[in-house]
Amino acid sequence: MGAQIREMVLADYDAVVALWKSTPGVDIRPVTDSRDGIERLLVRNPGLSVVAVNDRELVGCALASHDGRRGFLQHVVVAPSSRGQGLARAMIDRCIERLREHHLGWVHLDVVVDNEAAMAFWEKAGWHRVDTLTRLSRAL
Repeated sequence: MGAQIREMVLADYDAVVALWKSTPGVDIRPVTDSRDGIERLLVRNPGLSVVAVNDRELVGCALASHDGRRGFLQHVVVAPSSRGQGLARAMIDRCIERLREHHLGWVHLDVVVDNEAAMAFWEKAGWHRVDTLTRLSRAL
């Protein structure tokens, strides 16, 4: 794995969005994934989100946040050219290490319903479906 993992900063925003847009199965939200939305996430959750950079090219990202009780991972993405090198797991491990410092009980993530490749990745990494809950959402 030649890429370096570092804390995400707002200056990474354009490259991160380009990576999301080039990745099938990533659900980009107009408010929360806007520049302002990501800035709010980074300010409220300093040091939790990471990017992976290889020769100045952003090749991965993982957003992490918490509400004081539970942690959340979102938009964990690795560019196709950098997959299979353990980069996603390294980013996830870094995020979880940082989330543990906040003494949270759980870490949750959402997977788009028909994104079977992502579901297979997460299940292989030891995550499991929660069949006792259904996520409900409402726009503000």
